[in-house]
Amino acid sequence: MCGITARVGTGDSLDALLSSLRNLEYRGYDSAGIAIQNGDGIEVSKQEGEVDALQARIPADGLHGEVGIGHTRWSTHGPPTDENAHPHQDCSGDVAVVHNGIIENYQELRDELAAAGHTFRSDTDTEVVPHLVEAELRGGADPEAAVRAAVDRLEGSFAIAAVVAGVDRIFAARNDSPLVLGIDDGEAPRAPDEASGDQPRGSAYYLASDVPAFRDHTDRVVYMDDGEFAVLDADGWTVTDLVGNHVEKAVDTVDWDPEETGKSGYDHYMLKEIHEQPRSLRQCLSERVDELDGTVDIGDLADLTPRGIHFVACGTSYHAALYGAQLFQQAGIPAQAFLASEYASSPPPIGDALVVGVTQSGETADTLSALREAKHRGARTLGVTNVVGSTVARECDHVFYIRAGPEIGVAATKTFASQLAALNLLALGMTDSEDAREVIGASGTSPGKSKKCWTSPARAPSPRPTSPPARTSSSVAASSSRSHWKVRSR
Repeated sequence: MCGITARVGTGDSLDALLSSLRNLEYRGYDSAGIAIQNGDGIEVSKQEGEVDALQARIPADGLHGEVGIGHTRWSTHGPPTDENAHPHQDCSGDVAVVHNGIIENYQELRDELAAAGHTFRSDTDTEVVPHLVEAELRGGADPEAAVRAAVDRLEGSFAIAAVVAGVDRIFAARNDSPLVLGIDDGEAPRAPDEASGDQPRGSAYYLASDVPAFRDHTDRVVYMDDGEFAVLDADGWTVTDLVGNHVEKAVDTVDWDPEETGKSGYDHYMLKEIHEQPRSLRQCLSERVDELDGTVDIGDLADLTPRGIHFVACGTSYHAALYGAQLFQQAGIPAQAFLASEYASSPPPIGDALVVGVTQSGETADTLSALREAKHRGARTLGVTNVVGSTVARECDHVFYIRAGPEIGVAATKTFASQLAALNLLALGMTDSEDAREVIGASGTSPGKSKKCWTSPARAPSPRPTSPPARTSSSVAASSSRSHWKVRSR
């Protein structure tokens, strides 16, 4: 899945953008690019291949400017080529745009723009966006109004970030594709050193498709919702709806350390996250299980008394949902697991059933669609997710966190284990299970048993610092394919 990043603030943005792109490599990609607004115009560097190749292509004197956007692309419209890599520009080169998602009416817009004299250089759907902005600018619109008007023409799913020459702002919009702001307002002082002393650092504001992109710089985040438009500059940020009405947004603090998204000496993320399962299980069970009393505390969720439960999920989470349905069935509550894509398009009679969406990221499009359809039909909804502040967490009536910590690897390991543990807790807390005490006792020992499984000499080589092997363009494409499977299936 493609990755978006952007930065505006004190100092050049190039290094921060490159670092952010590397932090998004786990999503899979086949090309990468950066655009920086330098006060006089927009400098763009992009190409097929890895971020390291992109950095090597940048001139020795660099790209300079405080406002920039970046992107890692996984090919959809058009093959992986330099021309199809993001960012994309208009005819004049005064507008640059990065985009995740699919613009469903792009061909209609492209034909209209081509007839008006616009020249296209790529095969992508994204390229219509900078040309739409250019057309609005030619008509006399100011930059923000031009971007808003362009977004208003789009149909489909999109997360967009745009910069305009001579304008020290970043414009962004979200519809069915994640975007999150990172707030580093310079309030916390730097560590003292001989060069700077104990001086406040300059402020910077970030935009990305996922928090790991900028977590090295800040832990304060603002999650954008569908139909919202953001403007970032060196002085701060604002969020409105698509017609310009102010939207009050909460600033959240992510509770994990940036080191958690590293490999910690393991050869790859999957191996690391397999070994993190005992800790993830402990976090899931912590303060929720009292082994001595034989009780489970799931807060207000214990007051829910559903007559039936519909689980909706995709891929690995669907397998967890099948297990959850079995747990409730054994406790005497009718329960069934549905593939979210089928449920969204053709839901069964819901009645007074509780609809439970199981999704690691909290952003799985099909699961969100299924939950929204259920809410539209008057059902109560519960999200079982890993990510605090995710769309599922914000939109559902209730939420239960699996507390697995960030998962970067393609295959679900610790998050699947934590989903099973969390669903056990829900079943125990919401029903009168006859074997509750036995299950609770077993739950308390599961982290230790998991650790034994993965720390026997035959199974667990000691983590060691390694340098990743050089990857060819074909290996990057293979990684992209695997990452796409991950996004679609969780």
